[in-house]
Amino acid sequence: MNGELIFKAIFVQRGSGPNLLDWAYATDENWDSFYSDISSKDGIVKISNTFGKEKFGINVRWNVEEFGYIFITADNGGEFYSPPDEGMSITLNLNYELAKSRVARNRKRSLAHKKEGWIASKELTALYHLSEELFEDATKFKNDELKCGDYSQRALLYAMRVSEMIELEKAQYDIYRNGKRNDFFIGCDARSYFQIDPDLFLEEFPKLFNYATITHYLTSSSYPDFEPTEGDLRFAQREQLIGELRKRNITVEGRPLFYFYKTTTPDWLRTKKYSDLLKYVEKHTKEVVGHYGDQLYAWEVINEAHDWANELKLNPEQIVEVTKLACDVAKATNPKVHRLINNCCPYAEYVQMKKWGDLDAEYRQRTPYQFMKDLVDADVDFTIMGQQMYFPYRDLADIIIYLERLQDFGKPVQITEFGASSGPSEASIKNGSLEISLEPYIWHRPWDEELQAEWYEGIYTLAFSKPWIEAVNLYDFVDPYGWIKNGGILKNTKGDKKLAFQRILELKNKWGI
Repeated sequence: MNGELIFKAIFVQRGSGPNLLDWAYATDENWDSFYSDISSKDGIVKISNTFGKEKFGINVRWNVEEFGYIFITADNGGEFYSPPDEGMSITLNLNYELAKSRVARNRKRSLAHKKEGWIASKELTALYHLSEELFEDATKFKNDELKCGDYSQRALLYAMRVSEMIELEKAQYDIYRNGKRNDFFIGCDARSYFQIDPDLFLEEFPKLFNYATITHYLTSSSYPDFEPTEGDLRFAQREQLIGELRKRNITVEGRPLFYFYKTTTPDWLRTKKYSDLLKYVEKHTKEVVGHYGDQLYAWEVINEAHDWANELKLNPEQIVEVTKLACDVAKATNPKVHRLINNCCPYAEYVQMKKWGDLDAEYRQRTPYQFMKDLVDADVDFTIMGQQMYFPYRDLADIIIYLERLQDFGKPVQITEFGASSGPSEASIKNGSLEISLEPYIWHRPWDEELQAEWYEGIYTLAFSKPWIEAVNLYDFVDPYGWIKNGGILKNTKGDKKLAFQRILELKNKWGI
């Protein structure tokens, strides 16, 4: 048994809150989440049982007024925390720990980037020093929790701004240094072909996108079914769309061969014995990949299989076996077509929840990174690493630092799905699908079209600056059909454009894509 580590929040925010979410999770030295007994209640975050993890950080959703009510990691300034000895209780100032960790990380990132020739702007340099000075003031008052909390909160505000500025300025530097890229895909799922006038789709979609994904959900409430009954493969509509896209020099990916999610798993598949499932995986892969021949650049072999989409309740070893079999058969059927593994939930909060989507998890769980490592260790023959990045309640710096971990696998990376809301619209307020939030805003200010465009530009800029990221794929094109409510870049089926549409077009032209 361990002692108890307590993080006490000092609420210095001016607004009514909420300022600290009543839920938190722990991460290890590699920033992978793990299950613990961590709790967050009444301004107190407690952790004692880490189930053998000796070094860890905590992740809390904390309201940094003038920046956002967002998840932030405290990791003892990069040194990590350890559980106290049994019977001991240690209390730390949460504000101070958050500021210390972010200020320390900014130092590390800034130093690393400077070694590559990057020079910070004058504005960034001034804000960087301001955050450092405010943190020094907080340290002087460590014995006065209120003053320490106040100075820490102010240091954290500027440190959060500095984090994003460091990464965006470095990205711009790298884009200039790297020169023109002829290998970058600006992509989007193409299902809106079936949701709006096809001629309107074919007029607007190619203005932005040189890459499209064609969805093959076996069953779906929002897309034409591909295999509603076993063996009834419905290629015709998709073949028509692929043909139209290829006429316009748009590279096409098929997705997914397998997606064991609640809304896409028909009963005939859900009830198969494991031995019969393997036979189906082999047959389905060979038939579908073979059908399209060389028309497709890649196939997304499996989607969200890292213990999230697991309606079949497969154990970890079975998931790896299914993935390996599908990749092997896909390669044997057409070795020219890339094989992509698509993962969601980059920060793997579900591990603390012990959830597979809506189901209670029955086996040990893995983060997306850990899942990919298991695939590599099992010699699974994939060629592209895919990671979704819907707005993750994290800042842009956290996003690029997470993505950098994926270089470990030595494969090209795609941001396979991403999106953020443009905020409530008159229509969404009237129909109740997206109303005005009464909580503190999540990132920079309340979501609107301009903020959506700003976040999209940030994601594209960070990705384009990394030669190992080959694609960024928007999900979706048109409201109200987006996975993220009001996350499209067309306001409606009439084709009225949001600011994000123009912003993406400007980036495409600027970069010569």
